[in-house]
Amino acid sequence: MGFSERGIEPADGFVGDGFVVRPLVPADVELDHAAVMASREFLYHWEQEPPYPPEDFSVADNLADLEQMDEAHRSGSRYTYSVLNADESEVLGCVYLLPNDDRMYRSAHVTSHDGTDFSTIDATLSFWVRPSTWADGFERSLLAALLQWLRDDWSFERPVILTNEHLDHQIATIESLGLVRRFDYDRDKDMYTSHAYA
Repeated sequence: MGFSERGIEPADGFVGDGFVVRPLVPADVELDHAAVMASREFLYHWEQEPPYPPEDFSVADNLADLEQMDEAHRSGSRYTYSVLNADESEVLGCVYLLPNDDRMYRSAHVTSHDGTDFSTIDATLSFWVRPSTWADGFERSLLAALLQWLRDDWSFERPVILTNEHLDHQIATIESLGLVRRFDYDRDKDMYTSHAYA
């Protein structure tokens, strides 16, 4: 069941300290493509869809992806947001919100670390930023702002932040904000076990 079927409409984006979060639209294709290709090595492990993105991933290929995400956003099945610098001249990353029964999770084996039933989770949030922004702490600043946004602007009662076991830097960022690992997700197609934090 998508978000719209549950009465959960997409929140507007927000303006952070030196960055903007707003819905991803196909018009962002060139800026988004530049960010994807600058983050290829990281995204290979983040996406768990080898060999995505391939070396020859084109702007046209990216447009097809963005059109699908835009349609999902407008239909209310999934919500996707772009993270840009303050003047929106550069994409810095992306944010994805999925319901707990999204197709991505239907074939997953879920392990709870605290006895919580996964059905009580109403959304998962995953995100990435350009690795070139890590050194100045942007990943942590963004996640802190996203957590506040989830509390202030959404009607979720129990969202979780999703990453995977290979992404040491992102795990450290998540844990530095006091979040605790609640669930593991395993799918046969994935290279790594995914971790959910709250």
